[in-house]
Amino acid sequence: MVSWDMTAAVAMAEALGLNRLITAELLPLIEPFAVRGINAQVRAQNHDDAI
Repeated sequence: MVSWDMTAAVAMAEALGLNRLITAELLPLIEPFAVRGINAQVRAQNHDDAI
């Protein structure tokens, strides 16, 4: 299973000027969609490489 390093994600969000509390609340909600998107890109790339 792939998941985000939440400590790193919150640190990056803070570096971008985002509120730490809001980031901590929203990241777990966003993570599954982002991971699905990343997995889809990897599958597509692997499919292209197999051709």
